[in-house]
Amino acid sequence: MSGDVQAGPEGRPGQPPHTRVGVSAAALLVVVAAGVLTGSVLNLVTVQRVIYVPGPVYDTLGQIDGADIVSVDEELTTYDDTDGHLYFTTIRLQGGPGDTVSAWEALRASIDPSTTVVPREEVFPEDVTAEQVREQNTELMQHSQDDAAVVALRAQGVQIDENVVVAQVIADAPADGVLEVEDEIVRVAGEEVSDTTAVRDQIQAVEPGQEVPVTVRRAGEEIELDVPTRLDEESGRTIVGVYLAPVYDNPYEVTIDAGNVGGPSAGLMFSLAVYDEITPGALTGGRSIAGTGTIAGDGTVGGIGGITQKMYAAREAGAEVFLAPSDNCTEVVEGDPGGITVVPVGTFDDALAVVDELEGSPGTSASALSFPTCADELEDQAEQTG
Repeated sequence: MSGDVQAGPEGRPGQPPHTRVGVSAAALLVVVAAGVLTGSVLNLVTVQRVIYVPGPVYDTLGQIDGADIVSVDEELTTYDDTDGHLYFTTIRLQGGPGDTVSAWEALRASIDPSTTVVPREEVFPEDVTAEQVREQNTELMQHSQDDAAVVALRAQGVQIDENVVVAQVIADAPADGVLEVEDEIVRVAGEEVSDTTAVRDQIQAVEPGQEVPVTVRRAGEEIELDVPTRLDEESGRTIVGVYLAPVYDNPYEVTIDAGNVGGPSAGLMFSLAVYDEITPGALTGGRSIAGTGTIAGDGTVGGIGGITQKMYAAREAGAEVFLAPSDNCTEVVEGDPGGITVVPVGTFDDALAVVDELEGSPGTSASALSFPTCADELEDQAEQTG
Protein backbone atom coordinates (compact mmCIF):
# COMPACT_ATOMS: atom_id res chain seq x y z
CA MET A 1 0.00 0.00 0.00
CA SER A 2 1.13 3.51 -0.62
CA GLY A 3 1.10 5.70 2.47
CA ASP A 4 -0.40 5.26 5.92
CA VAL A 5 -4.08 4.81 6.69
CA GLN A 6 -5.51 7.15 9.42
CA ALA A 7 -7.43 5.33 12.10
CA GLY A 8 -10.82 6.66 13.23
CA PRO A 9 -11.67 7.40 16.86
CA GLU A 10 -12.81 3.80 17.26
CA GLY A 11 -9.55 2.52 15.84
CA ARG A 12 -11.16 1.49 12.55
CA PRO A 13 -9.23 2.52 9.43
CA GLY A 14 -10.94 5.30 7.40
CA GLN A 15 -13.63 6.05 10.00
CA PRO A 16 -14.46 9.88 9.90
CA PRO A 17 -14.62 11.86 13.18
CA HIS A 18 -17.92 11.81 15.08
CA THR A 19 -19.92 15.00 14.13
CA ARG A 20 -23.46 14.38 15.42
CA VAL A 21 -25.15 17.24 17.39
CA GLY A 22 -26.70 16.29 20.71
CA VAL A 23 -30.38 16.85 21.44
CA SER A 24 -29.72 19.63 23.99
CA ALA A 25 -27.36 21.49 21.68
CA ALA A 26 -29.82 21.21 18.81
CA ALA A 27 -32.63 22.56 20.97
CA LEU A 28 -30.43 25.48 22.01
CA LEU A 29 -29.60 26.27 18.40
CA VAL A 30 -33.29 26.25 17.54
CA VAL A 31 -34.08 28.61 20.41
CA VAL A 32 -31.27 30.97 19.42
CA ALA A 33 -32.34 30.94 15.78
CA ALA A 34 -35.96 31.58 16.78
CA GLY A 35 -34.84 34.45 19.03
CA VAL A 36 -32.81 36.04 16.27
CA LEU A 37 -35.70 35.67 13.84
CA THR A 38 -38.18 37.07 16.35
CA GLY A 39 -35.88 40.01 17.14
CA SER A 40 -35.49 40.74 13.45
CA VAL A 41 -39.24 40.70 12.93
CA LEU A 42 -39.88 42.87 16.00
CA ASN A 43 -37.34 45.38 14.70
CA LEU A 44 -39.39 45.72 11.52
CA VAL A 45 -42.74 46.17 13.27
CA THR A 46 -43.55 49.66 14.57
CA VAL A 47 -45.86 50.28 17.52
CA GLN A 48 -47.81 53.31 18.68
CA ARG A 49 -45.76 53.80 21.81
CA VAL A 50 -43.65 56.54 23.36
CA ILE A 51 -40.56 55.68 25.40
CA TYR A 52 -39.38 57.99 28.17
CA VAL A 53 -35.58 57.85 28.47
CA PRO A 54 -33.30 59.67 30.96
CA GLY A 55 -31.79 62.76 29.33
CA PRO A 56 -28.82 64.97 30.17
CA VAL A 57 -28.71 67.20 33.24
CA TYR A 58 -27.57 70.82 33.25
CA ASP A 59 -26.24 72.95 36.07
CA THR A 60 -28.33 76.11 36.29
CA LEU A 61 -25.33 77.80 37.93
CA GLY A 62 -23.18 76.96 34.91
CA GLN A 63 -23.27 77.28 31.13
CA ILE A 64 -24.65 75.65 28.02
CA ASP A 65 -22.57 75.98 24.85
CA GLY A 66 -20.40 78.63 26.50
CA ALA A 67 -23.29 80.87 27.58
CA ASP A 68 -24.44 81.42 31.17
CA ILE A 69 -27.75 79.72 31.83
CA VAL A 70 -28.82 82.48 34.25
CA SER A 71 -27.93 86.14 33.74
CA VAL A 72 -29.29 88.86 36.04
CA ASP A 73 -29.85 92.57 35.40
CA GLU A 74 -26.86 94.70 36.46
CA GLU A 75 -29.26 96.96 38.38
CA LEU A 76 -29.86 94.12 40.82
CA THR A 77 -27.38 93.37 43.57
CA THR A 78 -25.78 90.09 42.56
CA TYR A 79 -23.18 87.85 44.17
CA ASP A 80 -20.40 85.73 42.69
CA ASP A 81 -20.25 83.33 45.62
CA THR A 82 -22.45 80.62 44.11
CA ASP A 83 -21.03 77.14 44.62
CA GLY A 84 -22.04 73.53 44.23
CA HIS A 85 -24.62 72.51 41.62
CA LEU A 86 -28.32 73.12 41.02
CA TYR A 87 -29.12 70.66 38.25
CA PHE A 88 -32.24 70.74 36.13
CA THR A 89 -33.03 67.37 34.63
CA THR A 90 -34.38 66.39 31.22
CA ILE A 91 -35.82 63.41 29.41
CA ARG A 92 -35.71 62.19 25.84
CA LEU A 93 -38.84 60.92 24.12
CA GLN A 94 -38.72 58.22 21.47
CA GLY A 95 -41.78 57.77 19.29
CA GLY A 96 -43.01 61.34 19.00
CA PRO A 97 -44.14 63.04 15.78
CA GLY A 98 -41.75 62.16 12.96
CA ASP A 99 -40.21 59.32 14.99
CA THR A 100 -41.07 55.63 15.28
CA VAL A 101 -40.63 52.96 17.92
CA SER A 102 -40.14 49.33 16.95
CA ALA A 103 -41.77 46.51 18.86
CA TRP A 104 -38.28 45.35 19.83
CA GLU A 105 -37.37 48.77 21.26
CA ALA A 106 -40.62 48.88 23.22
CA LEU A 107 -40.02 45.38 24.56
CA ARG A 108 -36.49 46.18 25.69
CA ALA A 109 -37.62 49.44 27.29
CA SER A 110 -40.44 47.73 29.17
CA ILE A 111 -37.95 45.68 31.20
CA ASP A 112 -35.56 48.57 31.87
CA PRO A 113 -36.45 50.23 35.20
CA SER A 114 -35.02 53.57 34.03
CA THR A 115 -37.42 53.85 31.08
CA THR A 116 -41.19 54.06 30.77
CA VAL A 117 -43.35 52.97 27.84
CA VAL A 118 -46.79 54.54 27.34
CA PRO A 119 -49.37 54.59 24.53
CA ARG A 120 -48.63 57.39 22.08
CA GLU A 121 -52.10 58.92 22.39
CA GLU A 122 -51.44 59.63 26.07
CA VAL A 123 -48.62 61.99 25.11
CA PHE A 124 -49.36 63.46 21.67
CA PRO A 125 -52.63 64.37 19.93
CA GLU A 126 -53.21 62.33 16.79
CA ASP A 127 -52.49 65.02 14.19
CA VAL A 128 -49.80 67.06 15.95
CA THR A 129 -46.58 67.70 14.05
CA ALA A 130 -43.01 67.77 15.29
CA GLU A 131 -42.85 71.49 14.55
CA GLN A 132 -45.98 72.15 16.61
CA VAL A 133 -44.49 70.21 19.53
CA ARG A 134 -41.27 72.25 19.32
CA GLU A 135 -43.18 75.51 19.19
CA GLN A 136 -45.32 74.58 22.19
CA ASN A 137 -42.31 73.43 24.22
CA THR A 138 -40.46 76.65 23.40
CA GLU A 139 -43.44 78.72 24.53
CA LEU A 140 -43.82 76.71 27.73
CA MET A 141 -40.12 77.11 28.47
CA GLN A 142 -40.39 80.89 28.04
CA HIS A 143 -43.33 81.09 30.45
CA SER A 144 -41.41 78.88 32.88
CA GLN A 145 -38.40 81.20 32.76
CA ASP A 146 -40.54 84.29 33.30
CA ASP A 147 -42.30 82.67 36.27
CA ALA A 148 -39.00 81.51 37.77
CA ALA A 149 -37.50 85.01 37.67
CA VAL A 150 -40.62 86.52 39.23
CA VAL A 151 -40.75 83.95 42.04
CA ALA A 152 -37.09 84.55 42.95
CA LEU A 153 -37.45 88.33 42.85
CA ARG A 154 -40.67 88.29 44.88
CA ALA A 155 -38.91 86.14 47.47
CA GLN A 156 -36.48 89.05 47.82
CA GLY A 157 -39.31 91.54 48.30
CA VAL A 158 -39.47 92.93 44.76
CA GLN A 159 -42.99 94.09 43.84
CA ILE A 160 -44.03 92.71 40.45
CA ASP A 161 -47.50 93.32 39.07
CA GLU A 162 -49.12 90.97 36.59
CA ASN A 163 -52.05 90.63 34.22
CA VAL A 164 -53.72 87.41 33.09
CA VAL A 165 -54.20 86.65 29.41
CA VAL A 166 -55.69 83.77 27.44
CA ALA A 167 -52.75 81.86 25.97
CA GLN A 168 -54.75 79.16 24.20
CA VAL A 169 -58.39 78.22 23.62
CA ILE A 170 -58.95 74.48 23.39
CA ALA A 171 -60.91 73.44 20.30
CA ASP A 172 -64.56 72.50 21.04
CA ALA A 173 -64.17 73.56 24.69
CA PRO A 174 -66.95 75.67 26.30
CA ALA A 175 -64.96 78.89 25.75
CA ASP A 176 -64.28 78.14 22.08
CA GLY A 177 -65.81 80.98 20.05
CA VAL A 178 -66.30 83.16 23.13
CA LEU A 179 -62.83 83.89 24.50
CA GLU A 180 -59.91 84.65 22.19
CA VAL A 181 -56.14 84.29 22.48
CA GLU A 182 -54.57 87.42 24.03
CA ASP A 183 -57.79 88.43 25.77
CA GLU A 184 -56.78 90.03 29.07
CA ILE A 185 -58.97 88.77 31.92
CA VAL A 186 -60.07 91.75 34.02
CA ARG A 187 -62.96 90.40 36.13
CA VAL A 188 -64.57 87.01 36.70
CA ALA A 189 -68.05 86.79 38.22
CA GLY A 190 -67.79 90.50 39.02
CA GLU A 191 -64.54 90.14 41.01
CA GLU A 192 -61.31 91.75 39.84
CA VAL A 193 -58.55 89.21 39.25
CA SER A 194 -54.81 89.85 39.22
CA ASP A 195 -53.34 86.39 38.78
CA THR A 196 -54.15 82.99 37.28
CA THR A 197 -55.00 81.49 40.67
CA ALA A 198 -57.69 84.11 41.27
CA VAL A 199 -59.23 83.39 37.85
CA ARG A 200 -59.36 79.65 38.52
CA ASP A 201 -60.79 80.15 42.00
CA GLN A 202 -63.64 82.27 40.66
CA ILE A 203 -64.42 79.71 37.97
CA GLN A 204 -64.45 76.93 40.59
CA ALA A 205 -67.22 78.76 42.44
CA VAL A 206 -69.51 78.26 39.43
CA GLU A 207 -71.67 75.15 39.10
CA PRO A 208 -70.55 73.14 36.04
CA GLY A 209 -72.84 73.81 33.09
CA GLN A 210 -73.65 77.37 34.13
CA GLU A 211 -72.24 80.45 32.42
CA VAL A 212 -69.71 82.63 34.23
CA PRO A 213 -69.58 86.41 33.57
CA VAL A 214 -66.09 87.39 32.40
CA THR A 215 -64.83 90.87 31.56
CA VAL A 216 -61.92 90.94 29.12
CA ARG A 217 -59.84 93.69 27.59
CA ARG A 218 -59.64 93.05 23.84
CA ALA A 219 -57.86 95.46 21.49
CA GLY A 220 -57.95 98.11 24.25
CA GLU A 221 -61.69 97.80 24.86
CA GLU A 222 -63.41 96.12 27.82
CA ILE A 223 -66.00 93.52 26.76
CA GLU A 224 -68.53 91.70 28.95
CA LEU A 225 -68.90 88.00 28.08
CA ASP A 226 -70.89 85.06 29.40
CA VAL A 227 -68.59 82.05 29.17
CA PRO A 228 -70.04 78.51 29.31
CA THR A 229 -68.53 75.96 31.69
CA ARG A 230 -68.51 72.20 32.06
CA LEU A 231 -67.26 69.55 34.45
CA ASP A 232 -63.86 68.06 33.77
CA GLU A 233 -64.42 64.36 34.48
CA GLU A 234 -60.77 63.65 35.22
CA SER A 235 -60.18 66.38 37.80
CA GLY A 236 -63.75 66.96 38.96
CA ARG A 237 -63.26 70.70 38.44
CA THR A 238 -65.31 73.34 36.66
CA ILE A 239 -63.50 74.41 33.48
CA VAL A 240 -64.02 76.73 30.52
CA GLY A 241 -61.29 75.18 28.37
CA VAL A 242 -58.52 77.74 28.08
CA TYR A 243 -54.87 77.97 29.07
CA LEU A 244 -53.99 81.10 30.99
CA ALA A 245 -50.66 82.89 31.12
CA PRO A 246 -49.43 85.72 33.34
CA VAL A 247 -47.92 88.83 31.79
CA TYR A 248 -45.53 90.39 34.30
CA ASP A 249 -44.48 94.00 34.70
CA ASN A 250 -40.96 93.01 35.77
CA PRO A 251 -38.70 96.04 36.40
CA TYR A 252 -35.57 93.89 36.02
CA GLU A 253 -34.22 91.82 33.18
CA VAL A 254 -33.43 88.24 34.06
CA THR A 255 -32.26 86.06 31.17
CA ILE A 256 -32.41 82.28 31.31
CA ASP A 257 -30.85 80.40 28.40
CA ALA A 258 -31.56 76.67 28.39
CA GLY A 259 -30.23 76.03 24.89
CA ASN A 260 -32.53 73.78 22.88
CA VAL A 261 -34.29 72.34 25.94
CA GLY A 262 -38.03 72.97 25.93
CA GLY A 263 -41.00 72.53 28.23
CA PRO A 264 -41.94 73.97 31.64
CA SER A 265 -40.46 71.42 34.04
CA ALA A 266 -37.21 73.25 34.87
CA GLY A 267 -39.06 76.18 36.46
CA LEU A 268 -38.32 75.25 40.07
CA MET A 269 -34.59 74.86 39.52
CA PHE A 270 -34.42 78.11 37.51
CA SER A 271 -36.08 79.98 40.37
CA LEU A 272 -33.54 78.60 42.86
CA ALA A 273 -30.66 79.57 40.56
CA VAL A 274 -31.91 83.15 40.18
CA TYR A 275 -32.41 83.38 43.94
CA ASP A 276 -28.84 82.14 44.48
CA GLU A 277 -27.56 84.86 42.15
CA ILE A 278 -29.30 87.69 44.00
CA THR A 279 -28.63 86.56 47.58
CA PRO A 280 -25.34 86.38 49.49
CA GLY A 281 -23.69 83.04 50.17
CA ALA A 282 -23.74 79.78 48.27
CA LEU A 283 -27.31 78.51 48.38
CA THR A 284 -26.25 74.88 48.00
CA GLY A 285 -23.49 74.95 50.60
CA GLY A 286 -21.31 73.30 47.96
CA ARG A 287 -23.63 70.31 47.51
CA SER A 288 -25.00 68.86 44.27
CA ILE A 289 -28.78 69.25 44.22
CA ALA A 290 -31.05 68.27 41.34
CA GLY A 291 -34.75 68.63 40.83
CA THR A 292 -37.71 69.24 38.60
CA GLY A 293 -41.16 70.82 38.68
CA THR A 294 -43.09 73.60 37.05
CA ILE A 295 -43.26 76.93 38.89
CA ALA A 296 -46.13 79.39 39.02
CA GLY A 297 -45.84 83.07 39.81
CA ASP A 298 -47.18 82.47 43.32
CA GLY A 299 -44.44 79.90 43.97
CA THR A 300 -46.55 76.77 43.53
CA VAL A 301 -44.59 73.77 42.26
CA GLY A 302 -46.49 71.62 39.77
CA GLY A 303 -46.15 68.02 38.65
CA ILE A 304 -44.31 66.95 35.51
CA GLY A 305 -43.86 63.92 33.26
CA GLY A 306 -40.90 61.56 33.25
CA ILE A 307 -40.13 61.82 36.96
CA THR A 308 -38.59 58.34 37.06
CA GLN A 309 -36.18 59.13 34.23
CA LYS A 310 -35.19 62.40 35.88
CA MET A 311 -34.37 60.69 39.16
CA TYR A 312 -32.13 58.21 37.35
CA ALA A 313 -30.44 61.05 35.43
CA ALA A 314 -29.86 63.00 38.64
CA ARG A 315 -28.34 60.00 40.39
CA GLU A 316 -26.01 59.34 37.46
CA ALA A 317 -24.90 63.00 37.56
CA GLY A 318 -23.84 62.55 41.18
CA ALA A 319 -26.57 64.62 42.81
CA GLU A 320 -27.07 63.98 46.51
CA VAL A 321 -30.64 65.32 46.71
CA PHE A 322 -33.52 65.39 44.24
CA LEU A 323 -36.37 67.88 44.70
CA ALA A 324 -39.58 66.34 43.36
CA PRO A 325 -43.05 67.89 43.03
CA SER A 326 -45.42 66.57 45.68
CA ASP A 327 -47.92 65.94 42.87
CA ASN A 328 -45.56 63.25 41.53
CA CYS A 329 -45.20 61.32 44.79
CA THR A 330 -47.00 58.20 43.55
CA GLU A 331 -44.58 57.88 40.61
CA VAL A 332 -41.64 58.67 42.89
CA VAL A 333 -42.47 55.81 45.25
CA GLU A 334 -42.93 53.42 42.34
CA GLY A 335 -39.83 54.46 40.39
CA ASP A 336 -37.28 55.65 42.99
CA PRO A 337 -33.92 54.28 41.77
CA GLY A 338 -32.30 54.45 45.21
CA GLY A 339 -28.93 55.99 45.92
CA ILE A 340 -30.33 59.53 46.03
CA THR A 341 -32.42 61.36 48.65
CA VAL A 342 -35.74 62.40 47.09
CA VAL A 343 -37.60 65.19 48.90
CA PRO A 344 -41.14 66.23 47.88
CA VAL A 345 -41.89 69.96 47.65
CA GLY A 346 -45.12 71.79 46.91
CA THR A 347 -43.87 75.38 46.81
CA PHE A 348 -40.74 77.41 46.21
CA ASP A 349 -40.58 78.05 49.95
CA ASP A 350 -40.60 74.29 50.58
CA ALA A 351 -37.65 73.87 48.23
CA LEU A 352 -35.82 76.80 49.80
CA ALA A 353 -36.27 75.26 53.25
CA VAL A 354 -34.72 71.99 52.05
CA VAL A 355 -31.76 73.78 50.48
CA ASP A 356 -31.29 75.95 53.58
CA GLU A 357 -31.17 72.87 55.82
CA LEU A 358 -28.60 71.25 53.55
CA GLU A 359 -26.50 74.42 53.52
CA GLY A 360 -26.70 74.62 57.31
CA SER A 361 -25.65 71.00 57.85
CA PRO A 362 -22.14 70.73 56.38
CA GLY A 363 -20.58 67.30 56.68
CA THR A 364 -23.95 65.61 57.26
CA SER A 365 -25.26 63.38 54.49
CA ALA A 366 -28.69 64.23 53.15
CA SER A 367 -29.93 60.76 54.01
CA ALA A 368 -29.16 61.43 57.68
CA LEU A 369 -31.31 64.56 57.79
CA SER A 370 -35.01 64.43 58.68
CA PHE A 371 -36.55 65.37 55.36
CA PRO A 372 -40.14 64.42 54.50
CA THR A 373 -40.54 61.62 51.99
CA CYS A 374 -43.08 60.86 49.30
CA ALA A 375 -44.21 57.87 51.35
CA ASP A 376 -45.03 60.31 54.16
CA GLU A 377 -46.91 62.56 51.73
CA LEU A 378 -49.03 59.68 50.39
CA GLU A 379 -49.79 58.46 53.91
CA ASP A 380 -50.95 61.94 54.93
CA GLN A 381 -53.14 62.17 51.83
CA ALA A 382 -54.68 58.79 52.57
CA GLU A 383 -55.48 59.84 56.13
CA GLN A 384 -57.09 63.07 54.95
CA THR A 385 -59.28 61.31 52.38
CA GLY A 386 -59.99 58.28 54.56
